[in-house]
Amino acid sequence: MRKPFKSALLLPLLLAGCTSADPGLRDTVILHYQHVANVHRIDFRTPVVLRRNEAVHFVLPLESQGFWAVFVLCSVDATGPGVPAFYYDVDRFRVQFDDRHFGPLRPYTLRLEDSIDLNTRTDTAAIVDAITAEIHQGPPSQVFRHGFYPNLDYRFAIYVPQGLADYAGEELPLRYVGGHTMVSGNGTPPSDIPVAGGNGTGITSRCRP
Repeated sequence: MRKPFKSALLLPLLLAGCTSADPGLRDTVILHYQHVANVHRIDFRTPVVLRRNEAVHFVLPLESQGFWAVFVLCSVDATGPGVPAFYYDVDRFRVQFDDRHFGPLRPYTLRLEDSIDLNTRTDTAAIVDAITAEIHQGPPSQVFRHGFYPNLDYRFAIYVPQGLADYAGEELPLRYVGGHTMVSGNGTPPSDIPVAGGNGTGITSRCRP
């Protein structure tokens, strides 16, 4: 006669989720993501006109083994009892590989078309906007109130200008700068895409269930 009563007590605990069940995660926001693609060139549907009146139709990594790592934010778990809200900013994501970190695009790290010209300080903002228009989905920033937010499918790219030693195409680890966060991938390896944007190959826009 005591088993049903015990089950009734356990069920709410199982449904509560990992943040409330683990005391160490009471004030932690958990971000789930999928690494969907590595892209080696980005084309622009509308050429980017820079201050020197040069129209740029595509950009390439600084080195031949560089790429854009493209991710999809699957869900935000802000259900921890110590989490009143979470401020999301896509520019706070970083790729972390060994002791190297990659984030927002920096000047002089990107080739303009198939040339030796690199993005200058004055070029970079316009190029970032053009890449965002081709690759990104979802808002660049958002406030998530306390709760669980599934099926977000916010897509974004982080530029890796050079090849990574011993990288074999597996899921890259992400971290989020600022706040109490834990970033967790679903383990799905990315597709390798030569060209994206413009008329290039499409990129997955949804997380794998």
